[in-house]
Amino acid sequence: MAQRGDRDAQFNVALRYQDGTDFPRDYEKARHWYRKAAGQGHTTAQYSLGLLLAKGLGSPKDIEAAAEWYRMAAEHGHQAAQFNLAQMYEKGQGVPRDLVMAYVWFALAGASPNAPQGAPPGKGGGSTLRLLPVSKSRTVAEMHRNRLALLLSAMERDLATQVAEEFYAKHVRPFR
Repeated sequence: MAQRGDRDAQFNVALRYQDGTDFPRDYEKARHWYRKAAGQGHTTAQYSLGLLLAKGLGSPKDIEAAAEWYRMAAEHGHQAAQFNLAQMYEKGQGVPRDLVMAYVWFALAGASPNAPQGAPPGKGGGSTLRLLPVSKSRTVAEMHRNRLALLLSAMERDLATQVAEEFYAKHVRPFR
């Protein structure tokens, strides 16, 4: 099935090569199969390919390419990809250093996918994300967002929150 183009089968073959289950561990082959599945929009394959590229497993380390694969997965709501992309923005690795964008991606990574439906926009319902107040952190992503909140001006925080909410409404919520 993987050879016939089934993206889920391609992902599963890649995972088996990466983990060394059913096949000997081979990161180059894992990268090959992840790339095939990722190219067809398999979100977890996009994230996994980003991981291999970021760590230099199966090929030389390529931080810029890793950031692009993370971005593709992050834009479809993959929380680990959102978190990794946020870290890259914070450190300026593979992307220009941008604390506002780091805040945005940490906010998205820590957002609740279970916001109640029917609540007014901005109140955690409809197609907006629900951000906990900066002082009420529950996840690692929220803790990182809170830490960055101390480094940003009020205007930058407001902009970042607005960007995160708009992005969530347009790109992420439809995939939840």
